[in-house]
Amino acid sequence: MRGCATCLQCGISHSAVFIESLVFTRRLQGLAGDAADTVLRAIHVDLLADPRRGQVVQGLAGIRKARTTNPSRGKGKRSGSRYLYLHLEHRSHIHLLFLLDKNEQADLSAAERNRVRELVDKIRKT
Repeated sequence: MRGCATCLQCGISHSAVFIESLVFTRRLQGLAGDAADTVLRAIHVDLLADPRRGQVVQGLAGIRKARTTNPSRGKGKRSGSRYLYLHLEHRSHIHLLFLLDKNEQADLSAAERNRVRELVDKIRKT
């Protein structure tokens, strides 16, 4: 967990706790390298501005998939990375669960989908 992030827009302050899965953090470091903090900051800003950004992924219990840049490869959002996250509004928590590189993997494998569903079940129960 990296703590709280706050975004000021139009004079309104909104805070959320961002919680990263170990898989997300490892993938972020592997894909973005030295730009990992820049990528993470961009994800935080995007989600604070609109916690419902991206599309709900069918069959994954409310998980959303959104785009982010990958400056280490010179790629914008469209050609960059995709991240999966779970927004628990009642707790003001945003769980960053998985990061995919567009050139590497378009979507989760069946085994990864099962692990993500199990993780979401655990998160919701705690």
